[in-house]
Amino acid sequence: MLTVFLSASVPLPERAERFRREPRAAFEIEQAVISLARAVFARGGRLVFGGHPTISPLVAMVAGEYRKPRRAESDLERAPPSVVIYQSEAYREVAEEAILLIYELGAAKVFWTAAVDDERYDPEKRGTPQCLKSLAEMRRKMLLETRPDAMVCIGGMEGVLDEAALFEQLVQARMIYTLKAAGGAAAELASSPSDRVKVVEAEVLADVAQRRASAGPLEGEDRDVFKRRDEDEMPVTPYPLIFQTLVAELLDGHGHGGREAS
Repeated sequence: MLTVFLSASVPLPERAERFRREPRAAFEIEQAVISLARAVFARGGRLVFGGHPTISPLVAMVAGEYRKPRRAESDLERAPPSVVIYQSEAYREVAEEAILLIYELGAAKVFWTAAVDDERYDPEKRGTPQCLKSLAEMRRKMLLETRPDAMVCIGGMEGVLDEAALFEQLVQARMIYTLKAAGGAAAELASSPSDRVKVVEAEVLADVAQRRASAGPLEGEDRDVFKRRDEDEMPVTPYPLIFQTLVAELLDGHGHGGREAS
């Protein structure tokens, strides 16, 4: 089974100076996460990630679309979960509700890791890094126990950078695919000198641009296909095509470190 490690979140507005926020950042990141999830689940793969309140509900929604109906009286062994979530006990009070939804769908397996030094998340300090020791331990266990085939970074802040660094350290010979278009830490990571970091949309967008150029200028309704209705001059990012292409490459073993699904 193809296993993709997702590192994503919506950067907070108050952190915009540190992590670039694109116009409609929340919408862009949500669409990217949904497109990745659909591409992975449609090909029988699974997503692994650390539970996050802006990401877990999105993945839960998509997982529900691909969940097979339960058979009340069946001896068939249940398929392995398409979603694996790791969460630190330091975040139990604020994370349990978001995780509960995806767990009840029967599509997720949840692993709770111990808090370090009795760390506890404080909602009053939202927007500042907290429980760093507990998060580091949770991420270490997540990567060592799941051994993902690839990592995908979307939006995010310090956590995305921390997880990318740990992935390079613990998961050898596997690629990090980072989405530049949606901003956040993932856009910053796109300029990394590491040969294991690749901008996930680069080849697809270059191909789309070449096809548009060769087709000549669009007019009328055809022009609207590639424009947002409320922002006429901002081109649509084809997230479904981007992530379907990535998943196909990983499954074919041509994705720079990907391997065939088992």
